[in-house]
Amino acid sequence: MKVMFIVYHDLKTEARSQEILECAKSIGDTVLVSYSKPFNDIKCKCIETGKGKRKYFQFIIAALKAIVKERPEVVILHDNYTSVLIPYIRLFSKKTKVIYDSSELYIDKNRDKGLKSVKSEFLRLSEKKFINRADITIAANIERARIMKTYFNLKADPIVFDNIHKIEDIYDINTCQEKYGHLFKDDVFNIVYGGGISKKRLTLELTKTVGDLGNEFSLIILGNADKKDKEEFYTLLEDNNINNVTYIGFISRAELRYMLKNASISVSIFSQDTVNNINCASGKLFESLFEGTPVLTSENPPLKRVCIDYGVGISTNNFYDGIIKLRENYSYYCSNVNDYVRKIEFSNRVGNLSRALISELKL
Repeated sequence: MKVMFIVYHDLKTEARSQEILECAKSIGDTVLVSYSKPFNDIKCKCIETGKGKRKYFQFIIAALKAIVKERPEVVILHDNYTSVLIPYIRLFSKKTKVIYDSSELYIDKNRDKGLKSVKSEFLRLSEKKFINRADITIAANIERARIMKTYFNLKADPIVFDNIHKIEDIYDINTCQEKYGHLFKDDVFNIVYGGGISKKRLTLELTKTVGDLGNEFSLIILGNADKKDKEEFYTLLEDNNINNVTYIGFISRAELRYMLKNASISVSIFSQDTVNNINCASGKLFESLFEGTPVLTSENPPLKRVCIDYGVGISTNNFYDGIIKLRENYSYYCSNVNDYVRKIEFSNRVGNLSRALISELKL
């Protein structure tokens, strides 16, 4: 059986796309269509679009040509970039089965201005019009699956494939301790946040909170930041005499693993401005739990569900109280984290998805 996976993401960095590719290969002989080739993958045929550059028009044309030439029996599409292909697949072959994986849920009308917003609105409308013509849909969590079933008028419930990510990169302990060891002190409650500096993602509120908590607490911020947000961040530190918050910037996944391993807790917070953000599907949450580190999260429903159902952290928009409660009951949360991750069948994730798809497709 020939399976085609069409994806407009970087296969070298996007974990979910890598997992869906592995799923495709377990179903049949796989042809990958993307502007990005995975690392040294000799188990599938790769059709590179746009000469390896992110060029959407060239990507769509190359995907259409590949569908006509390869005649796949199953096509797996990833996110709304590929939704426009669905009617053409149906036109070329009514027998071809279409699987649509949604890692995001962009259903809010784009109210920004400019060419970028026009493109976003086109993709949103394309997905809304065509997604219910796919044979199977996949959602990134339970909350999104429920919304998708109603909003897109789907015939069946989407299969849920959570973004349960685990960092398996190996870090050099001596190098990491030399670079970052001074940030972690035994007598301090060390908090790690990997979302960069973003006013929209509440980084400044978190920073002010930890500053108010005092020197028995510290916050280490990892990730990217634009110039404006970074300037506002450093102004906040200076105006409030905050000296227990450190911004590191972007680091490797191996170093992130070291950070999470040595943190007291990590933070996963999302704004609550769009359906996609409200019903976030956070892989960083699980990266922390797999390192045995409890979490502080905002009150977005998927984050709140995990915290309440499994007791692995606290979900609250009052960051001050949440951090205090986590420290006061720290051993309780650590124990729950260890119990929870033992129950996660991480190594069987892709295999379970493959079996579910094969069953649904009646292959």
